[in-house]
Amino acid sequence: MDDLYLDVSKFEANANKYKFVWKPTTFHNKLSDKVRQLLSEYDLLRGINKSGIIESKVIAKKIVELNEVLKQYDLTIKENKKHINSYNLLVEYLQKSLEYEEKESVCGPNRNSYYKTDKDATAMCLKEDYYSGLGSNMHAAYNTQISVANGLVTAYLVTQSRVDINDFVPLLDVHYNFYNEYPKRLCADSGYGSLINYKYLDKHNIKNFVKYFTWEGNVSGRNPSQYHLNDDETITCLNGHIGYKTNLNWHHRKAGSTFYKVEGCNNCPFSTYCKRFMKEKNEDFKIFEVTIEPQKYIQQAEKNLLSIEGIEMRVNRSSQVEGAFGVIKQDFQYERFRRRSINKVSAEFMLVCLGYNVRKLFKHFNGEAKFNYWKAPDNIQTETFKKPSAKRLSKKASKIKPKSVNQEAKDKYKYAN
Repeated sequence: MDDLYLDVSKFEANANKYKFVWKPTTFHNKLSDKVRQLLSEYDLLRGINKSGIIESKVIAKKIVELNEVLKQYDLTIKENKKHINSYNLLVEYLQKSLEYEEKESVCGPNRNSYYKTDKDATAMCLKEDYYSGLGSNMHAAYNTQISVANGLVTAYLVTQSRVDINDFVPLLDVHYNFYNEYPKRLCADSGYGSLINYKYLDKHNIKNFVKYFTWEGNVSGRNPSQYHLNDDETITCLNGHIGYKTNLNWHHRKAGSTFYKVEGCNNCPFSTYCKRFMKEKNEDFKIFEVTIEPQKYIQQAEKNLLSIEGIEMRVNRSSQVEGAFGVIKQDFQYERFRRRSINKVSAEFMLVCLGYNVRKLFKHFNGEAKFNYWKAPDNIQTETFKKPSAKRLSKKASKIKPKSVNQEAKDKYKYAN
């Protein structure tokens, strides 16, 4: 298969949405601080890390040490009753620590929640209540990934991840295990655009048609990239000024980044837009922090996506892979898993994808479905980005935007102690 398209969707799990457990990392840290404070009163901090979580086995050893220390006190005297309280409190801390460790073990390192009725399910926001705000309606769900070629599902993956970007490589590995070959071209949306994923495509000689995070802003011209990396590793800003590498003793916010300096900003119509996050807006230059390697991959993907071949890939991605999820969710009315645990859910989703393929093939045999998808006509031209309006961007950047309802709720929200 030459062309492959990727997409993702979330399906609700067969679990009670009100019985979920958050990973208690914050509370575990606070508990460990209380343990340190108690042990410091008896000079028992030897072997205890100064910060972070204290393991339950360490607390258990300190209970034994504290018991030895308390033997020097006459605990029948009223004034020494506080030592008994300290001992009992440390035992309570041990019990709580064991509870927290059990919850953290169930969550694992890559997620922050699970459900009591299906411990493999993760708390996620689904599109049915996507606009409710601040994730107020959490559901037990699984993340499902599929790859489609010629309208048929070629590979599937069910994960506990709430972020799609980390499932790109595992899904392609599944595809390779099924067919022992990689596709020649791959198209996916901006949720998969990352350096790791781009390097994976380059390593396996897969032509890159994966959008990057700021793709829509560049296409519409409403939020364009502020610079373009040139072949000689200089940059060109929105107004066409050339930026060169500069040595600055500044802190690098991005690993492996390089500072570039572009001068002549005071007379630039895009100055308000480019400097909208800067404190000093009157300087006649702008410093850009550029990570060269990912920027090269981004511009390579951008060139491919804007080509005639890229237009054809984008049109077919929206009809094939998103269409597959549309049929499964709308036509099949399949939006919720019937089984529990990720292994059983994966088997169930495999049968759903198989059913989709069989249905597609039988419709094809009956003459109701065709596999000849959209082809770019001969008169089509390479696409270009819409030219950004300096006036509109400056006006947009100078406005003080009111906070959204979600942001206000987030600012007012305080974690319970």
